[in-house]
Amino acid sequence: MATVMEMPKLSDTMKEGAVARWLKKEGEKVTTGIPVVEIETDKATMEFESPASGTLIKIIVGDKQTCELNAPIAVIGKAEENWQEAVDKYWAKKKGGSTAAKAPAAAVTAAAPAAATPASAQAATAVTSTMDRLRVSPLAKRVAADKGVDLRTVQGSGPNGRIVVRDVENLSGGSAASVSLPSFASAPAYEMEKLPLSMMRKTIARRLVESTSTAPHFYLTVSLDMGPLLAWRKATIAKVSEAEKFSVNDLIVFLVSRALRKHPNINSSWQGEYIAQYNSVHMGVAVALPAGLVTPVVRHADKLSLVQIAQKNRELIKLARDGKLQPDDYSGGTFTISNLGMSGIEEFTAIINPPQAAILAVGTTIPTPVVTEDGEIAVEQRMKVTLSCDHRVIDGAQGAEFLKTLKTFVEDPMACLFMG
Repeated sequence: MATVMEMPKLSDTMKEGAVARWLKKEGEKVTTGIPVVEIETDKATMEFESPASGTLIKIIVGDKQTCELNAPIAVIGKAEENWQEAVDKYWAKKKGGSTAAKAPAAAVTAAAPAAATPASAQAATAVTSTMDRLRVSPLAKRVAADKGVDLRTVQGSGPNGRIVVRDVENLSGGSAASVSLPSFASAPAYEMEKLPLSMMRKTIARRLVESTSTAPHFYLTVSLDMGPLLAWRKATIAKVSEAEKFSVNDLIVFLVSRALRKHPNINSSWQGEYIAQYNSVHMGVAVALPAGLVTPVVRHADKLSLVQIAQKNRELIKLARDGKLQPDDYSGGTFTISNLGMSGIEEFTAIINPPQAAILAVGTTIPTPVVTEDGEIAVEQRMKVTLSCDHRVIDGAQGAEFLKTLKTFVEDPMACLFMG
């Protein structure tokens, strides 16, 4: 019996999947446990193994195409088997219905807009009724809304005439799928390139909109004197081996994790019916990639030494840039650091990574004139950090106390560098 290969869910935040590329062609032999396809998730591109041995008799979702989770992407079996029959049986089993495939539903042509009369009201009712009867996958419905596609004009190619995402994406020509830019009488026609959205970029967009629309953000900024910390680092790394060296970012992760240990209310998340306050610090460290932003997690950062944090950071950053992060590498963070200091950014605010309650934005260190306690003008190496807080979880005074502790640790490294 032929085996239907599904689009797998490879991360907690994955809502749909994309085939990056097939490693085997139709008609080739495949073996259980041997990678046959690369799947693009919202965080990385991962190889996926064949669920059965046999012949790859049909590729349903081709390279660079997307589909819903758990939807068929290929069929594996004997070369002479009917792949469509296998897919029909797959959907019938999912729905608990008959295995007989029904003829695709006829496409409905949209009528021209009518004047606002009782007749037009009846037409509107008929249109609503027609839309209710359409068989449309949730993903296809969302893509159609994004592209401005009238689903009544789409011929469904899925089981029982169901409209799936490829039907919407394949719609072309002079249909409603063509999305026009706002036009003005005197506006010139601009040349443009339509850049396809990666799974990572789609997920970033969805989660950040979710964060800004549901979490009431407020921001707290403090300026830190980095002189003592930078001097200590310079003296220390001159004495250790290459494997034991650490960056300023590693130091920030170390010190922030210790400050969070003293302020567990910041190391928390909003869970709707309750606030989860975590006993360990699982530190997300934002890494910029060409396709977007990924946040690998240093687990139990508050219990790791500075050298261990540096080594783990190097390992995770390499995996992220090579596109080899696994779900366990980027899930379950309790707090996030976003550092743009290496890019010369002096100060910025970051959007909270839900359901976490806070994120720390770290700027660059710059020579800054300051007035000392004696009233003299001096130049100090200073760095600004901004804490973005979810006001449902954190109050202003709590965020301020956390930053006060962090400031103490940064400006007096010996206060916590060797704390247990």
